[in-house]
Amino acid sequence: MKRILIFSFSFIGDAVLSTAVIQPLRSHFPNPHITFLVGPSAFDLLANDPQLDTTLIYDNRRVHAGLKGRINLIKTLRHQKFDLVVNLRDSFIARCIGAKHWGLVRGDRERHAVTRYLEVLNKQGIDTTDAHPHLQLTEAERNTASRFLADAGVKSEKLLIGIHPGGNWEYKLWRAEKYAQLASTLSQEKNATILLFAGPNERELQAQVAGSMDTSPILVKTENLREVAALIAACDVYIGNDTGPMHIAAAVGTSVIALFGSTNHIRSGPYGKKHTVVQSGMDLGCNPCHPGRRPGGCGAGSCAVIDGITVEQVLEAVNVYTSSTSIPNSLNFSLSSS
Repeated sequence: MKRILIFSFSFIGDAVLSTAVIQPLRSHFPNPHITFLVGPSAFDLLANDPQLDTTLIYDNRRVHAGLKGRINLIKTLRHQKFDLVVNLRDSFIARCIGAKHWGLVRGDRERHAVTRYLEVLNKQGIDTTDAHPHLQLTEAERNTASRFLADAGVKSEKLLIGIHPGGNWEYKLWRAEKYAQLASTLSQEKNATILLFAGPNERELQAQVAGSMDTSPILVKTENLREVAALIAACDVYIGNDTGPMHIAAAVGTSVIALFGSTNHIRSGPYGKKHTVVQSGMDLGCNPCHPGRRPGGCGAGSCAVIDGITVEQVLEAVNVYTSSTSIPNSLNFSLSSS
């Protein structure tokens, strides 16, 4: 198995979770050449990751759209002469490129996505002990983050907290005014420095949160995902909604406090032993849900389940990391108001 293709995902968070299979494959096979196939949004994050040999784009909405696009992708991949395809996406295309095929294990889907990905390897006798999503930053990337923080006047002795109030869909988002109140309280009571993150389409939200705070945060405006990852890695704690940067934070080793409402934290929460999921405890009878591009499914847009999370709950979660060495497990611990 000298040439291995990992058939990964389009969305950033899903692609980051799928990195959990890389290290077990490297440990099992001698000097494999590992190629990652990802969507355009995740490509820049993984293209320069030292743990990968090659990264390719699967753009199913443009160049690889339709039957012709998929046939062209199959031809391109067949030309690479892979020995093995690890098909985490459960894609039919992965079965058509002339290589040995390892696919998802059928069974209960109410498990964490990483558990299901690692089962693909377990089924083949590969040891996945301690395997987890991982992004490998370079020394240059860490130095760039350090210079950014130094130029912003960040003092190393102060608590550094990263906050990302955004996300792909409105129904996943905690309210901006609550993030502003949380950040202000952390600045005043914990003497914390706040790094306020935002995606390229979230500048208005970032400005709204910053403008409602009692103290000024440091605004992170870079669109380079590797730079974002390095800055998150420098944080003591990361706080955010169910979105890609949450998984980036866990994958670079930063403690995560994830706010979950309608989506299912059991399947897509931060993976690892030092993260906390905060929930309101509300049950509307329709959650958990994941209606994709129809926010809320019910048409409400924002969701009362995540809106029910209080600032006090999140502050309580932060206190766990700043006043105790006991770290809860993200998959077994949920901080709820109920």
